[in-house]
Amino acid sequence: MGEFGWIDYTVFGALLVVSAGIGVGTCKDQSKSANQFLTAGGKMGCIPVALSMLASFLSSITLIGQPAEVYLYGGQQWLFGMATFFIIPIVGYIIVPFFRGKNYCSAYQYFGERFDRRLQTLASILFTFQMIVYLALVLYAPALAMNQVTGLNTMLVVSIMYGVCIFYTTIGGMRGVVWIDSFQIIVLFVAMFAVLLKGTIDIGGVSVIWERSKEFNRTNFFNFSFDMTERYTFWSSFVGSGFLHMSIYGGNQLQIQRFLTVSSVKEARKMLWLNTIGWTLVVFMCVYAGLLIFASYCYCDPLLTNRISTPDQLFPLYVMETLKIYPGFPGLFLCGIFSAGLSTVSTGVNSLAAIWFAELDGTEFKKNLSESKSGLVVKLMALGFGILSYITVFAVPYMGGLVELGVSLTSTLTGSLLGIFLLGIRFPKANAMGATVGLVVSVVFLSWIALGESYSRSLGLKVHPPLPSSVRDCAEPVHINPVENQEEAFVLYRISYTWYCMFAVFITLILGNVVSYIYAAIKKPEEEVKPNQEINASNLLLNERELKPVVWAKV
Repeated sequence: MGEFGWIDYTVFGALLVVSAGIGVGTCKDQSKSANQFLTAGGKMGCIPVALSMLASFLSSITLIGQPAEVYLYGGQQWLFGMATFFIIPIVGYIIVPFFRGKNYCSAYQYFGERFDRRLQTLASILFTFQMIVYLALVLYAPALAMNQVTGLNTMLVVSIMYGVCIFYTTIGGMRGVVWIDSFQIIVLFVAMFAVLLKGTIDIGGVSVIWERSKEFNRTNFFNFSFDMTERYTFWSSFVGSGFLHMSIYGGNQLQIQRFLTVSSVKEARKMLWLNTIGWTLVVFMCVYAGLLIFASYCYCDPLLTNRISTPDQLFPLYVMETLKIYPGFPGLFLCGIFSAGLSTVSTGVNSLAAIWFAELDGTEFKKNLSESKSGLVVKLMALGFGILSYITVFAVPYMGGLVELGVSLTSTLTGSLLGIFLLGIRFPKANAMGATVGLVVSVVFLSWIALGESYSRSLGLKVHPPLPSSVRDCAEPVHINPVENQEEAFVLYRISYTWYCMFAVFITLILGNVVSYIYAAIKKPEEEVKPNQEINASNLLLNERELKPVVWAKV
């Protein structure tokens, strides 16, 4: 494996010091109001906000997990970036003007206004639970992978990262988050580009990567199969991920909050297009990284030889084994991976403060808050959610294999929330009962599928078998027991996670409409006249007075 040197620790430490310094530098420009803390007063430029949106959209799980997926299943994920270009016009011309026109602090305030305040609170609770767990995974998962490859202390690294992140998020607010995200996304691009460039030179060029990947069927970029149980196809990578991106941009607080940090709808649209270009570039880099790593290990697969235990250790292993002779490269790689994690955590903590500050609407407590006190309240909320997320990290080792499950549940919930939004604006007869049932059923049903997939894997059932690799060039003989007649998991558990979000949207829409119709049909109208309504003398006199002018008119 490998160990970090003092240069690597210095490079990594510099990332944290600069991030904290930017947070301190931006806090003096921030007013004390909640609006400034949550949206920077709507005065940020579209370029830094686009970089910040990209940073929060990414995560360290993405940067480690996507190359591992390409290593196992091929490069079909390149379509993830292309799909975004087709959904940005929908987001830019429908969702952005809507939320900017309403000027919501929380993406879920619309649910309370259109349907029911209890539905708004339910959405906030579900989002908070999912986000707290996801934020813990975002830093813990890569730290664990680095620990198993380099020996870095997992909890020490996570604790330091959380401490710095909570510090600059709490004092810098949205302005600090945006500028720090911008810095960190640049670090991420530099790190990825440096690693990929040096790796390509060392292996002998792009042609070597292509030939080795082609030999093991990793270059099938257009698999047009309609089988939803295949891990990646053209349709799942393009259509399925298209729904995922639409739900993240249109149903996720982290991104919707960014719409309010710029000065106009036009600037928000520019921000979305810049973000899309950056995201597509990251996708291409991750796909290329997966092919590069596979070309390096295709004749002696470290997963087959049990040198590593999980696919998310592939990228750290590659960096430590091939680039450790260049001082600073492992540290730069670590900076890139954790920059994505830090940006996701900082944005998530700020967004959680926003939705729960919105939940205080209508209360005497919020009515009596001055601007300075409102700013203090949201800061304390951000601090509290940051600490809660950090505490959750200590429970992650006991939760089992939740990294992939956490990603699946995230796409499920955002799809369901987008479904409610579409239900509200496109179906005037939809009601709170239908929206609530649609949300709950879609989340429960798809969570059951995601949990079933995870459990099937733990039992050794066939879910998504990886593409072939080899151990022919290993230094020592490796005996691999062939897997024969492996039992397949239940068909629903084999559905690719790329379809979860689309299913969530349609289940919410269909059930929401059906239940709304049934509920409206059986619900007793509130203004219905009671059949046994008492008729008294005063009513008769009133009717007589009202009829007299009519009689006189006829005469």
